[in-house]
Formats: sequence, C-alpha cells, structure tokens
Amino acid sequence: MSRSYPIGSLLVLEHGSALRLGDEKIDIKISQDCRSESSNARINQSDQKYYILDGQQRITSIVGFFLDADKKRRYFFDLEKMLDPEAYDKHRTSWIDMVPNTHTKIVLDRESKRQYLSPGITLDHNESYRHVQKYIRSRNDLDEDNSIEAGGRITGIFGAIRNYQIPVIILKQDSGVESICRIFETINSTGTRLKTFDLAVARFYSEGVNLRKLWSSTIKKHEILKRFEVDGERILQVLYLVKAIHDQKDYFEPTRSNLLGLDPNQIKQEWSSVSEALAKTYKWAQEQGAQPKRYGTKSTLPSDSVLLSLAAVESLGGNILNDHAFIRRWYFSKTIQTGVSQSLNYQIGQNSLELWNYVKDRTRPKFPPVILNVDILLKPVSSDVRYKALQNILATTIRQDLISGKIIDPDHKLHNHHIFPKSLRKNHSHLGDKLDSICNRITILAESNQGLSNKPPETYFKEMVNDAHAEGTLSDLKRRMECCLIPGNPNDPKWLDGFSIDRFEEFCYKRAVLILSKVEDVLGNSLQINDVPSDEG
Repeated sequence: MSRSYPIGSLLVLEHGSALRLGDEKIDIKISQDCRSESSNARINQSDQKYYILDGQQRITSIVGFFLDADKKRRYFFDLEKMLDPEAYDKHRTSWIDMVPNTHTKIVLDRESKRQYLSPGITLDHNESYRHVQKYIRSRNDLDEDNSIEAGGRITGIFGAIRNYQIPVIILKQDSGVESICRIFETINSTGTRLKTFDLAVARFYSEGVNLRKLWSSTIKKHEILKRFEVDGERILQVLYLVKAIHDQKDYFEPTRSNLLGLDPNQIKQEWSSVSEALAKTYKWAQEQGAQPKRYGTKSTLPSDSVLLSLAAVESLGGNILNDHAFIRRWYFSKTIQTGVSQSLNYQIGQNSLELWNYVKDRTRPKFPPVILNVDILLKPVSSDVRYKALQNILATTIRQDLISGKIIDPDHKLHNHHIFPKSLRKNHSHLGDKLDSICNRITILAESNQGLSNKPPETYFKEMVNDAHAEGTLSDLKRRMECCLIPGNPNDPKWLDGFSIDRFEEFCYKRAVLILSKVEDVLGNSLQINDVPSDEG
C-alpha cells in the first residue's frame, strides 16, 4: 500500500431481503481505545451493509493492522528504521515491528516510546504528522536539512497509505446466485474456486438449514465418505436427482443453480436417508476394488459421478446394489468406455434415469461397448478413469500378495509395484514409458515392495522358486502366480528365462492377454477385443 501496488479488487454484494445469505463476522476485535484513537480518521460512514464475497482475508489483514484489531499481534511503525532510505528502496518491511499480544510489557514499552507509532494514528494526517515531528526533534543526530528530508519521507509514506484506493465491485441484490457465481469465478480465476457447497451453506443458512453442521455429523457417522474425501456437494446432487426422479422428469441435470434451488424442507427430511445411500454406494465401490488416497498413494476410485446415480436409485428404495452381476457390469462398462465423460451433469441425469427405469419396470439398459486390446494395455498408464477402473477389476481378482503369498486385505498398506523396476530405464532407454504399462504393474503389500527395492524380476522370482523347491510348495507358488496373472508355470525349468530384460515385451504381451480375460469375466460381451495379434510377438 505504501508503494501504491495493486492488491486486487473486492467483490461485495448488497445486503437485503431479496437474497438472504448466511454470514460470519470478520475475525477481529476492535478495542474501544482503538475506536477513539481513529475517530478523527477520514472514514466514510454509511448505513448500507454488504456481504464480502471475495477479499475477506485482505480486509481482515488491513483492519487488523490499522485498528490494532489483530487477536494475536500488535503492530508498530518503527520510525528509526524508516529513516533509513535503503530499507524502503530495497522493498524491505523491517520498519514494521510486530509484538505478540501476550507480551504485555513489550507492548507497553512500544506505546511509551516516540520511536514507535501505532498504525491507527497514521490514518489521521494531523496526529501522525505531530508524532513524526516530535520524534524527529528528539533526534540529536539530525541537522535541520536532514530533519526536514526525513520527516517528509516518513509522512509521505503515511500519505500514500491514507490515499490508497482499493477497487470495489458491488453486486445488486437482484443479480441472482448463478450470475454472482460466474462473476466471482471470472474475477477470481487464479484463486480458490468458489465451491457449490460453500454457496449452499450461505444460501440455506437463512432458511434454517445448517449444512455445515449436517455435513460434519454425516462424515462422523459415515467415515467412508471422509476416507474418499467426498465433498458435501455430493449429498446435494443426490438430493436433486432423487427429487427429479420422484417428479418423473424426462430430462434433468444436477447443475449448481438446481442445487441452490433445492427445497429446504427436502434437505431436512431426506438428508439422512440420502447420506446413508451415498455411504452405502461408496462402500460398494470399495468392494469392487476402489481404494481411498492414503499412505502417499492416490485414490483408485474411477468416478464419483457414476456413484451419484447409484446412490439416488438406492435412496429411492431400488436396492440396486443387491443386483450384483448386473450393476457391476453396468458400473465398469460406464467407467471404461471411451469418448464419454461420466462427470457431465447431463450424463449423470441420463444414468439416473437409466437405472431407475431398470428398477421400476426392468427395462434393461443397453451396455456401452468397451474397446480394449493388447496394444491399449501396453501403453503407459495414467491416473485417468479407465486405468483406475482396470485397477479395480484386478484388485478384486488378485487376492494374494505376489511375494509373500499373504491374503491382501483392503485395509492393508498397499503399493503399486513395477514387476520390471523403473530403474531399468537407466540402462535400457528403449523401454521408456513401456515400464509404466498396466501389464507391468501389480498391487502388493507395502512391506513386500520395500523389500524388493530395485531387484529385477529374474532375481526375485528365482529366489521364490528356490524357496518353494526347498519347502516343497511349488504347487502353492503356481497357484499364486495364476492368481497374480503372472504368465507361465514355475514348474517349467525355462520359466525364469521369461523374466530377462530382453523378453520384457513378450512378458507384457502375455500378461495383457490374461488381464483381458479377467476384464471379459466382468464385462461379458460388452468388451470388444480388437486387433489382437495372433502370435506372441
């Protein structure tokens, strides 16, 4: 502010009865002394009240600083340091002195010395000028010329602060919530996105619905929603879907404006049942192999959006999750298909109608075709929806740890292991991103992955075969390899040759065929396997 640098604009909304929102006061405390001290400052008085939509932190910081209203600190201008022109020219803020409020003795010491000036005094030109002049005259090391120059420099800084102007955008009461949201996001495009749930909290608070409190109790009751980092907006979306289905609409979308237009009575009456259905749906997704983000790993949940439609129909008493084979096929067909974004509001509405028609009159939906082949599986994986869905299918197939043979529990600490380690890129650059193919990945226990480190597979599989020979457990090892979709037979003396680095692509091809077989078990004839070479390449 002292250099007239811009700090952005404020976005405020007129306070009135046309659009009532919940509000919170700025988290500061202005003492009576501060009110009196700055009573002569140039402050425009107005009876008009505004909601601050964007700029709360800036306003809080400015008010806390200049009116000594910060709950934890007291600030002072150090006039002695302000006499040093280099401190200002080099953009230092060393002339701002901060003292914790708990250090009462130091605060009183600062207030009693002319060297320190309370920020509130700077808002009044006459008071700040007198204070600065008294301090300058108390300095015996300054001659008349230097005193004039020093005093002018300091009062100039305070003048720049007093004359600083912050642009304010004022929205009218009749602007409408959707328009307000768009304006906010246009202005604040580089900042934090205004979440629909945050808007809904303010929107429904004045209607007697405390969404914050409801959501807090919900994630305590249904911890699975917290583990999957579900946002409160998901409950609102399901509430809207339930209402749209109940109203027998032919077309509907859970858009932000529709969520903000929900009936407060519906929220009160159906929140519990809808949150119960949503939690049940996430639990079902976890049973299909989805894992929440934990232990430094990313979540493997393919799509929250598809689950919304399931939760809506479940909340309406559809018991759709009990139809295991059908809904499992429908779910994975939707998430693995290409060319369709399940997160679109339109698609969420269509999915909900599709499922409800199936429950209501057993109108079986047409499953979308899923196109997969070896070449697709051999490509590097990413964090996209399709890969996560495939991970889920494999997670329900592979129940044994590759290395130890222990049964894998979803609550175990798991790692996504590269069968041929990524470190091979260093000396085998031709492999490149192929090492990141799903064919070279498997979920194993974290302790097993850490024990392997960067061992190549021909080394650790040889150790496993030798141990199995010594313990007479080769048949168990064979079953484990089949479970983990590792091609070949450990009883075959040439089996270990298949893990040499020069046969990496052959290994991946064989494993891709095994993976496709497992996916076909789930998707049935929805899976279209195209362009699979006839030889092992």
